[in-house]
Amino acid sequence: MDREINLLSGGELQRFAIGTVCVRQADVYMFDEPSSYLDVKQRLAAARIIRSLLRDDDYIIVVEHDLSVLDYLSDFICVLYGKPAVYGVVTLPQSVREGINIFLDGHIPTENLRFRDESLTFKLSEGADEFMNDKSRAFKYPKMQKTLGNFKLSIDAGDFTDSEIIVMMGENGTGKTTFCRLLAGALKPDTKSAVPEMKISMKPQTITPKFEGTVRQLFFKKIRASFLSPQFQTDVVKPLKLDDFIDQEVKNLSGGELQRVAIVLALGLPADIYLIDEPSAYLDSEQRIIASRVIKRFIMHAKKTAFIVEHDFIMATYLADRVIVFDGQPGIDAHANKPESLLTGCNTFLKNLDVSFRRDPTNYRPRINKANSQLDQEQKASGNFVSHKQLPSAMVTSLTRESSSWTTTTTRRVEEGILKDVFPCHDAFNSGVQGVQKGHKRLLGTRASGCQDHGSGLEEDDTSKDDDAGG
Repeated sequence: MDREINLLSGGELQRFAIGTVCVRQADVYMFDEPSSYLDVKQRLAAARIIRSLLRDDDYIIVVEHDLSVLDYLSDFICVLYGKPAVYGVVTLPQSVREGINIFLDGHIPTENLRFRDESLTFKLSEGADEFMNDKSRAFKYPKMQKTLGNFKLSIDAGDFTDSEIIVMMGENGTGKTTFCRLLAGALKPDTKSAVPEMKISMKPQTITPKFEGTVRQLFFKKIRASFLSPQFQTDVVKPLKLDDFIDQEVKNLSGGELQRVAIVLALGLPADIYLIDEPSAYLDSEQRIIASRVIKRFIMHAKKTAFIVEHDFIMATYLADRVIVFDGQPGIDAHANKPESLLTGCNTFLKNLDVSFRRDPTNYRPRINKANSQLDQEQKASGNFVSHKQLPSAMVTSLTRESSSWTTTTTRRVEEGILKDVFPCHDAFNSGVQGVQKGHKRLLGTRASGCQDHGSGLEEDDTSKDDDAGG
């Protein structure tokens, strides 16, 4: 409270900005990407504060890229589609579930209009290898401790394998980035435990454009061999749409463009372990989906390991094979648990937040249950904070053509609740979601994707109604 504003961190400044808007008396409140720089706990707290502003004669409009937060925050959704920097079209308000599903599907049924060539749904025909981990090589890291000023981090010993993505979940200030730096060798642990020496490629949390030249020149200087590889172009460069600004000066790029360049640079370096810190920052919803798929396919095909820090829960659960949960008191004393299964790790993490998730029956995306709703209470009472009742069994049936051995493995993983959600992914972008509402039970939730990146440094039926109300 007594610190200078110019000394606040990104997350602290974001909370300060939200607070300054909330304390004002107004007829219309507008929030532009309130979840930026915030961890999951802070995002949900911000959503609750914003919803508390609702009165009978007020409007609240929110632009948001985190679909789970948008779902939790809004009462109605409008979809924005078009071509960035050229034109945009706003649809009529839809229910939250229907609006987000329209955005993911790329088709407006009431107008019989398709604004995207492909739906944002997982392609079952891509092959079983993208879900399999290569256990042929296993590595371990020791139990470690690190003290930085008044902050102390304790890390349990853990292991990882090739073709595996481990996502780190926790509040801001619990040492996730410090853990990455310890693995990378940028920091030395206080204990004498030896971290295995491996080639590391890291995408930092903060990206500073220092290179004098174009994006193409940067790639030729840093990752020439990878950039000239047709496989790398197909798997990484083209899906991220870097051709749109490949010949622009690096220092003139927006936050979202810089983020995509940084992801390509990190994946382009030959390494055993890839450390990727908050890849969703500055990206809109579609770009987050594309980036998730790019990272996952690259790690599986290259048979490497990735440790990823991510606060977007949908993106995190799509990427993760296993999870490391960070708990403790942020900024003072934190603890990193050993890697555990996605289901167990998410349950532990969400229990600490006192939040439960369910799956959408259409596309299986995670949806936050409304606090104290019937489903919320039932899941918490059973200790099942992440619902796995609607795991995509159809997916197993569809993939039996690929490999009988893989089918057996997948069936086991479904029964154990380990299989990842069928998460929306595709190769296009240029659309958005927005929400609008009024009054005591009407919150204007908005989301605009496909708009220009911020360069600051990133059917309606009874079923859908019941789903939104009962969640």
